[in-house]
Amino acid sequence: MPKKVGIIDLGSNSVRLVVFEVEKNGAFRLIDDINDPIRLMENMICDKFLNDLAMHRTIKTIKLYKKLCTAHDISANRIIGVATAAMRKAENRDHLLRLLSNSTGINFKILSGKEECLYVYKAIANSMEISEGIIVDIGGGSTEIIKFKDKRMKNHVCLPIGSVVATEKFLDKNVVSFRKLDALHNYIKNLLSESDWLFEETNPVLIGVGGVIRNLGKIHRKHINYPLNKTHNYQMSIEDFQFIYNMLKDTDLESRKKIHGLSKNRADIIVGGLAILNSIISVVSPSKLVVSGFGLREGILYEHIFSNSKIMPHEDALSLSLYNYMHLYGISQKHAEQVCFISLSLFDQLKPLHKLGDWERKLLKVASLLHDIGISISYYEHHKHSFYIILNSRLNGLSQRETVLISAIAASHSDKPFNENWKNKYSFILLPGDIEIYEKLSIILKLAECLDRSEMGIIQSIECQIFDTSVKIQTIKDGDAELELSLSNEYNDLFKNCFGKSLNIL
Repeated sequence: MPKKVGIIDLGSNSVRLVVFEVEKNGAFRLIDDINDPIRLMENMICDKFLNDLAMHRTIKTIKLYKKLCTAHDISANRIIGVATAAMRKAENRDHLLRLLSNSTGINFKILSGKEECLYVYKAIANSMEISEGIIVDIGGGSTEIIKFKDKRMKNHVCLPIGSVVATEKFLDKNVVSFRKLDALHNYIKNLLSESDWLFEETNPVLIGVGGVIRNLGKIHRKHINYPLNKTHNYQMSIEDFQFIYNMLKDTDLESRKKIHGLSKNRADIIVGGLAILNSIISVVSPSKLVVSGFGLREGILYEHIFSNSKIMPHEDALSLSLYNYMHLYGISQKHAEQVCFISLSLFDQLKPLHKLGDWERKLLKVASLLHDIGISISYYEHHKHSFYIILNSRLNGLSQRETVLISAIAASHSDKPFNENWKNKYSFILLPGDIEIYEKLSIILKLAECLDRSEMGIIQSIECQIFDTSVKIQTIKDGDAELELSLSNEYNDLFKNCFGKSLNIL
């Protein structure tokens, strides 16, 4: 049976519980997620002590989270509790830790700034295909900035200011004045001036982590009517960030609450959080902003998985995610890998015909491995189910444009038509030429699926020859492949319409 693990992140602004189900082989899925804005760091006494009301809210919330974990059959020793900036700062933290331990049985670990940065970096490294850049995690009481390169964390700094602190110490919650924003900006720039490494790279990719930045992405998606409600790997230009930031800082609190996509629980502190981000942007001059849906909690999960199962960290985020989904959805690995092998063989040998490159090859590889994932819902119409699952999954290491294309290619493996109007629905995300890429790769996947229709691996290899008016594919077989050859040759007309040559598979 899979084991469940609960992770409670006791932050300065909110406390969050996530529950994951983890298989013995390391495959995992998120099964619960709850968040409460307790504002632990708000109104600290003499800027040193947590006040009684904040501690009472915290204990009450974590007791409720403990009950939820019990309902999931998770004992206290399988709940990982961590605390960050507010607890690092509070001189009465030991008192709260004892109260929490006595009332819930959960022992919280107060993370150092470096430990927090390491967990955040692990989350990004295992969920995004970005080899270098700057990570900014804006919490309620602190901001972590991490520089990474060649898939390694190189430098980090923890600024003693987050969205709650910035709002309390510098800004008014209702109307934000230019003078106070300017003071906050200068304060942050002085903090950043001590980290020379921030000024070394030109136009790095900036990856944003934390609730404030996730909310920023949601506001932007609502503003432009973005067709996917996906947080992770959502990309914004710096100009778009500036537009949203200016819109928020120039409105009073009541008007802010009416902005589509803005969480009412963050309406009073979001300007403070984004002002921090704006100050960092002015220093590092990033090329773009990438919003991450993964952060501290996922970093803790990855460490838990890698230390408690046979799974090893993969070289890239996509490979790890593919491993995870193939195991979770019970995909026939033998058939998936055979279809992938044939697909890539066809792709490589037909390159003079399709004229596509390594990026398109990656799309085909992922689509071929996941094409049957929809069977987990029902065999009937499973190609449509595959589209929905892939499109709405947390498949890491892919841009949202890549995810849309892979979903459509995978859904087109069947002989049944896939006419779900996806081309129009997601046209905002697609680029010119993407439909042609989809059509070419879909035909290759259709052929590969047919060439392992019996799921017995009869076709051991293929040899393609391209002539003036035709393409001949010679199969090397181990057994009777009459079914495979008959079905694959039925796509002659489709192949000719796309590539201008007739097809003969022997």
